[in-house]
Amino acid sequence: MPEQDAEHVLGPIDLLVVEIPPAGPGPRGFGALLNLAERDLVRILDLEVVSKAADGEMSLVTPSAAPELSALTPFIGASSGLLDADDIREAGAFIEPGNLGVVVIYENEWIVSMEAALRGEGARLAATGRIPAADFEAALED
Repeated sequence: MPEQDAEHVLGPIDLLVVEIPPAGPGPRGFGALLNLAERDLVRILDLEVVSKAADGEMSLVTPSAAPELSALTPFIGASSGLLDADDIREAGAFIEPGNLGVVVIYENEWIVSMEAALRGEGARLAATGRIPAADFEAALED
């Protein structure tokens, strides 16, 4: 990961929730996340794995305790303090009972060099946003 100093420019921060069925994920999905982090395109700030029981109760799971999540092992302990218990509960609303969920907060580092250059020229990245893929696809169909 790139060194950070007092002048470090942060990229946009995003959150994602991945639902994993009892059969577990394939090896490629989280391998892709690891690849993005290794290439300094994203920086994993927080990562938690939760289990949602049939009765809806949620508990934290260590990725190393679930062999199907071995690709997440490099992110064990990633914690910036942004992700808290309330966030975990909110993420649980997206996870069906009986499944695991992976909650990730990550920085989009790919934009950092552009943003630093903009700041050096007196400009700034004023806002970022997200257009859900389904909305984009619907717009293309219209």
